[in-house]
Amino acid sequence: MAHKLGFSAVNTQFNQNREDNSNIEEKLNLLQDNLTFGRVVDIVLDDNHPDFEKLGGWSSIGTIFFQPVEPITRKTLTKTTTASPLLPYLKNYPVVNELVILMSLPSKFLANNTNPKQSYYLNPIALWNNQHLNAYPDLNTNPTTQPSEQKDYQSIEEGQSRKSTGEQVDYGYNSPLVGGTFIERSNIHPLLAYAGDIILEGRWGNSIRFGSTANTGNALYNNNWSTNGEDGNPITIIRNGQPEDASEEGYLPIVENINEDLSSIYLTSNQTIPLNTTITNNPSIKSNPPESIGSYQGSQVMISSNRLVLNSNLDNIIINSESNISLTSINSIGLYSKENDIILQSGKNNIRLGDPNASQSVILGDTFIKDFKVLLKKLQILCTNLQAEPKIYLSGGAAGAVKSQTTLMLNNIKNYMSKVVKSI
Repeated sequence: MAHKLGFSAVNTQFNQNREDNSNIEEKLNLLQDNLTFGRVVDIVLDDNHPDFEKLGGWSSIGTIFFQPVEPITRKTLTKTTTASPLLPYLKNYPVVNELVILMSLPSKFLANNTNPKQSYYLNPIALWNNQHLNAYPDLNTNPTTQPSEQKDYQSIEEGQSRKSTGEQVDYGYNSPLVGGTFIERSNIHPLLAYAGDIILEGRWGNSIRFGSTANTGNALYNNNWSTNGEDGNPITIIRNGQPEDASEEGYLPIVENINEDLSSIYLTSNQTIPLNTTITNNPSIKSNPPESIGSYQGSQVMISSNRLVLNSNLDNIIINSESNISLTSINSIGLYSKENDIILQSGKNNIRLGDPNASQSVILGDTFIKDFKVLLKKLQILCTNLQAEPKIYLSGGAAGAVKSQTTLMLNNIKNYMSKVVKSI
């Protein structure tokens, strides 16, 4: 027996009992009575706000003060002009002058009243469909002229004219009581979405894309991760900061670019990411060297930024590889242990220094110095005897010189051994 899915199943359920449909309009009206929208006029973001304690201390964070955009005549809405965030796990607070959806729902005093309600709000309404700002200031209370146009009659009589400039009108997007740090920017671009993508965007050019290979075949809407693989291969891109030379036309969508975005993390499945780097090969690895960064196709994690820091506060940092590990640098590579050893170990007893083809063995210093010390002492004795032998007086000078050298080396014998590097 086949099962109906989707709208077919919904339609079947609605028509199973037509008597229930008589209540649908009533329920929709009830829902409408509990919904409205308003303009944010202030918000509590920290304990500096004068109403912080009054509204509940730290539980008041995110509480907005709003003004209805249309008159509220619905009885179910509370008369208060404050509203709390609806979703506790998602902090997407509005800025002043943005519009939000408001709804009347049970309050925390539910046990003390028969039907206590308070206002909650959802995320800012995408009035301009812009991830950076969706404000709609009240033009009755906000200036619509630029500062250079706001001149009094005395200034005009003195020769200053009112004229439009490139100055921006400050409508105020921060708390009027305690201020804030939000500054409107005209060059924050939204990301272009491809079919099936789920994208989370911040207000400042930071984002997470849950996307896939999407070869559009259109140069205007192309991306640099879809040259290989099949459409639908998953990819996750975390980006912090758009290109520094992004245009001032912030309404135009862009796509991520690992070579231009400030910091990026790419989690791929079957894509090739054309990361540009000044080091294109791995000269220290001769056997089975890694494929070049810009041509590898497959599952990988790529991190790109001006600086990378891996820090462990308590335990270890572990890097494992089924193949090679390559460390390359334009300048020095430093290994330093503050309180313990640095160990280089090969399971096949083959550690090469200086070159992948190095074949000369390193001398075991302790053993060599021990035997060398014995040799020097014997040479010293021999030279002493030679100096005292009258029949070979011609060798006395040479024997004395050798004796002096052996004495010098014996006195300095401990300095021939490294105090740091050990081998077996």
